[in-house]
Amino acid sequence: MLETTKSITLTGKSTVNNQVVANFTANVYNDDAGSDSFNTFIANKELYDANKKIVRKDSQDFQNLMYEAQDEISNSAKTSTETE
Repeated sequence: MLETTKSITLTGKSTVNNQVVANFTANVYNDDAGSDSFNTFIANKELYDANKKIVRKDSQDFQNLMYEAQDEISNSAKTSTETE
């Protein structure tokens, strides 16, 4: 019997004046595969300190994308279970 796992990986970056300030990653898994994760890496501390409001907004926007991915995985898992 074939068993599969669905996961979604998201990556993003917050930039100011075409310079990367922070990088974001998220991994979203279906129920059986593991725990979801969200990470922020500050690439330029000076720019981050000077632009916290912008970077925090980008971080929140990225988290919202992660939540959408969680809903997508959850909905596809329910659909898959219902059709079996």
